Amino acid sequence: MPRPPRSRFRQCLRLAVAGPSALALTLAPARLASGAGSETPTPAAAPVQPKISADELFKKAFGQKKQAQSSQKADLPVYFDGYEIGQVPGQVSINPADTLVDLNKLSELLRPIAQEEPIKALLAQAGPDGNAAPARMTRSGIQLAYDGGDQIVKVTVPAAARRPRDLSVLERGAAARAYTVIPQADLSAQMNMRAAIEYLSVPTGFGKDGLGPLSVSMEPAINWKGWVVEGEINYREDAVRTLSRGPVRLIHDFTDAGIRTQLGDFTMPVIGNQVGRAVAGISVAKNFSIRPYDMVQPSGNREFILDNPSMVEVIVNGRPTRTFRLEPGPYNLNNFPGASGTNDVQIRITDAYGREQTIDFPFFFDSQLLATGVQEYGYSIGVPSRIDNDRYVYDEKDPVLSAYHRVGVTDNFTFTLGTQTDKTETTVTAEALVATGLGTFSVEPSAYLRRKDWGPTETAADKKQGYGGTLRYRSYSNGASVLDSQAITAQVSWYDPNYRSFGSTFVSNTKLDAALRISQPLFENLTTSLGGRYRETRGSSERDSYSVDLALRRRLFETGSVDLTFSHGKDGFGAKDTGVYLTTRFVFDSGRQSAGLNVDTISKQQRLDWRFQSLYAVNALSGGLEMLNEGGQAGDRVQGNLSYTHQRFEAQVRQDTVRRSLNDSKGIESRTSMTFGTALAFADGHYGVTRPITNSFAIITPHPRLAGKDIGVDPVDDRYAAQTDWLGVPIVPNISAYLVRPILLDVPDAPANYDLGDDRPAVQPGYKSGTIITIGTDAVASLVGTLIGPDDKPMALLSGTLRPQGIKDAKDLAFFTNRAGLFRIDSVRPGDWLLIVAGMEKTPLPITVAKEAEGLVKLGPLRLPTRP
Repeated sequence: MPRPPRSRFRQCLRLAVAGPSALALTLAPARLASGAGSETPTPAAAPVQPKISADELFKKAFGQKKQAQSSQKADLPVYFDGYEIGQVPGQVSINPADTLVDLNKLSELLRPIAQEEPIKALLAQAGPDGNAAPARMTRSGIQLAYDGGDQIVKVTVPAAARRPRDLSVLERGAAARAYTVIPQADLSAQMNMRAAIEYLSVPTGFGKDGLGPLSVSMEPAINWKGWVVEGEINYREDAVRTLSRGPVRLIHDFTDAGIRTQLGDFTMPVIGNQVGRAVAGISVAKNFSIRPYDMVQPSGNREFILDNPSMVEVIVNGRPTRTFRLEPGPYNLNNFPGASGTNDVQIRITDAYGREQTIDFPFFFDSQLLATGVQEYGYSIGVPSRIDNDRYVYDEKDPVLSAYHRVGVTDNFTFTLGTQTDKTETTVTAEALVATGLGTFSVEPSAYLRRKDWGPTETAADKKQGYGGTLRYRSYSNGASVLDSQAITAQVSWYDPNYRSFGSTFVSNTKLDAALRISQPLFENLTTSLGGRYRETRGSSERDSYSVDLALRRRLFETGSVDLTFSHGKDGFGAKDTGVYLTTRFVFDSGRQSAGLNVDTISKQQRLDWRFQSLYAVNALSGGLEMLNEGGQAGDRVQGNLSYTHQRFEAQVRQDTVRRSLNDSKGIESRTSMTFGTALAFADGHYGVTRPITNSFAIITPHPRLAGKDIGVDPVDDRYAAQTDWLGVPIVPNISAYLVRPILLDVPDAPANYDLGDDRPAVQPGYKSGTIITIGTDAVASLVGTLIGPDDKPMALLSGTLRPQGIKDAKDLAFFTNRAGLFRIDSVRPGDWLLIVAGMEKTPLPITVAKEAEGLVKLGPLRLPTRP
């Protein structure tokens, strides 16, 4: 540990504690030395002087007996692992062994470092006043040592007594936290607008052809401080109601809790065997996408203790994942990156002496599990809604309640309970999900109760109860080699005769439904999958059915693949089918193009397709061509599409040509469809036109100093994802809510030496919100001047700082002078500044930059009163 420097205060403190005796002892050698330097001859045999004690010497020198000195109060620095962690009050004595330390104050410094039990053992050694002498304390547990020479207290905490430190192998959101996020606008609005029309040409006898009706859809949304009102407006020429509305709702997300509330028209959030229904009502649900960087699934953990400084390597499935350099102490390693199923984790520890220790353990991961204490839920109540003759109709007489709640009881056990009910029926569902070394098991019982009436006339005969359940199993193994990967999934469902799904008008005729699939790589580039399904039914309308298939998948070269599946089965009508399904696809031209072939001998279909996709976000063409032979009476089909994406709109043309055959009538049916989409965006007084907005958006606005300059966003090669054009400033329309999105800005024709400010800002918008990003600052001046001394000679090779005085967001600017005393300072904002030369901080030179200053500003000679 580095030795702290001696301070004048500590030297004076030691002298004060030592008292006059130290002074006497200090002076005595000096007097002896003085006598030794005289010319008086020394007697040949000097008489032996009697031995004088220190107390007698003090009395002889000062004329009085030495008084006992009490200890002195002082704040003593506390050092742990070579670093000062704070100060504690102490009583410093002449004898270091008698120095006392306040253990109560020391324990407060140690609580973030040491565990509670060792701290309690430390406090038990304190006296009635809370003090203790480090030299007289026990040598076990937390140990103290007082260094009288440097007046410091050294603390040693054994590795086992330290608080465990959490280490995350996979840092979720670490890159996102590196950005400074621009807050979203208080008021923003957006409206996607899409239009579609088609032209149909059909053979005689197949219907009416010609130009079809025009359809227009508008999706407005307004966000005010996180409260969002969104809806949908539809126009269709041939509809019963030409103008109609879609769902309208109010949404607010409580971001700290990750909860989404909805009021209005929505589809109930459901889980498992529950059935989603369109209702008008209110919903409260936990939504993990609101806090995407939280760890809600089990991430695994492993505790270990390091006795020496060590290097810790984490290896998952044979692949090095992360390396830590750690000091001694206990650690909790968590958040392992793993695939679904069993993962092999190895922790390799190499200490400072080269000794190696390896910890091997399995880590089970299942995406459906919740971490301990994590909850997921959805509660909804409302009245069913439906669309009748292009208008919303609500059934106010039959309100419906839907609810589910999932809890991570432990990292290996998640429990779910849910219900759906209205005036006539109720369903209750549950799930127990357990992860074991053999795989993940899920038990899902469900119950159904149907009522005829809620009233007093209800009888037992009016009720029908039904039960069902599903048992699922899945096991995935992973390893360093592809051959170590294996997947097994199985499912068995059973339902009694009275069971039905919520809202269903028919009782299911399925009695038993069982399925099993096993996948296993055979070679590095060949994987096989064997699966089967059996379904047992009730009644005579449908028979029992089964199917078995064997699939082989092989990679071809570097960008191709081929899948070959052999299948055999019997459907619910008793018909047996045996056939082969072949599909292959190749990707080429650096991913821009792909081609595929599908052959299905059972359905007697052959499909050949070709697709191309631009690698750029905007000003990009994409399309495809597909030829399909459906066999039988279906005829042949040729489909083609071409789309163009501009930063302000999207457009697509689709052509579908089919050879029809019906009785004696034959001919070609041609359908041409055209779609067009654009959007309007508004945020805090700024607006613009963009292509359809996926969720949230950002409007890029220039600083007034950059008025008239072009702005580019996210350059790739020589293209921008958005840029200034005749329709105004650029808009980024494809920002996902709650994810940190960095945006790269460019002003190619900005003035030389102009400060753009933060040209790599980031946004993290809420649901359907807008953000204003301003590029540029008013730091457009470049100051040029000469420093001269009182003798009018240049002040050469000096350094200093130009410091702002009350200028918002301005920072210190460094400068240097050359041999002629000349300096230049770029990116200076208008306002008052102080020019401070190093070594002359007390005599700064005031400088004022005019508001209209831009470009090169000549200051001329600046005289310094003295030379540094």
